[in-house]
Amino acid sequence: MANNKRTNKSTDGKKHNVAEIWVIKITIFTFLGAMACSFVSQITTSRSDITVSIMLLAFMLLISIIFDGIGLSVASCSYEKIKKYENFKKQYYIAQKLIKNAEKVNNICADVVGDMCGILSGACGASIVLQLSVEGQYGHIVTMVVSSIIAAVTVGGKASLKKIAVKNSEEFVFMSARIISIFIKNKKRKK
Repeated sequence: MANNKRTNKSTDGKKHNVAEIWVIKITIFTFLGAMACSFVSQITTSRSDITVSIMLLAFMLLISIIFDGIGLSVASCSYEKIKKYENFKKQYYIAQKLIKNAEKVNNICADVVGDMCGILSGACGASIVLQLSVEGQYGHIVTMVVSSIIAAVTVGGKASLKKIAVKNSEEFVFMSARIISIFIKNKKRKK
């Protein structure tokens, strides 16, 4: 009985250390990613016209919404749901890894990518307001309207996709696995 308690304690301690390391890694990665996104957004939006800013804004909103849906689908999917994709060996293996690491995948998709897209969306919104060159009292109104539209589209888009992502979690997970599999080379089998 005593040995069993020691094993559980050491396992819990190991899991705790892994979780702490993950938090440190993802915090540093987010910091560096946010700095890079801020730099890119300042360069892109300061040198582009309003059409490019609107297109970049739409792209960032779409990415944020899609990644939030992927994160939620992975968190709500189970191994049993993806059993029907067993014939697709590579994609099935990736889907299993996604589900196994659901907490990390959700953190990366919903939080990291979402926050980086939020930074870029804010910069695009500010660029659009500046390019409209509305001065005086109406400048504040335009700023409020543009930022409110960005917030509404982001929240509304994520809310509409959440229901679909939970209901069809296995399709979302398998689609994500298929996309990831494009970038992963097949390991050569040893003879």
